[in-house]
Amino acid sequence: MQRNIRPSLAAAALAVLCLAAPAAYAAGDAAADKPSMITRCTECGEVYSLRRVEKPVAPERDASASPAPAAGGIGNETQAVPLVSFGKGGAQRVPREQATHSVWEMMVRYDNGQFGLVTLDSQPVFGVGDRVRRVDNTFVPDPRPGR
Repeated sequence: MQRNIRPSLAAAALAVLCLAAPAAYAAGDAAADKPSMITRCTECGEVYSLRRVEKPVAPERDASASPAPAAGGIGNETQAVPLVSFGKGGAQRVPREQATHSVWEMMVRYDNGQFGLVTLDSQPVFGVGDRVRRVDNTFVPDPRPGR
């Protein structure tokens, strides 16, 4: 009798495993269909700050120096610039007007918590708090909600 019990127990255990296996696979397939982790856009963020900055422009230098004096004249591109003025207090150095141009600095806080600073030549169409996404080194509006 002992000899018949062991094989029948083994057969019963095997039958239980065969019946339970399809249910386990079905549960595994349902879990595989759903993403286990939410993926976030690494290029998406929110405009954190905007500011206009005046940056100095380096003076343009002519590569071909002309032998004509710098006193100006007909057909000459250079003009005389006063260096000293005379007034009641005596001779004073004339301050030169510094050439500047405006640029915009836009700081973006990405969804992963990092910050990025972008310099733009013109005023951006975005405001502080707007959602943006970086595409090919430009920013476009991002309609998706943040974090």
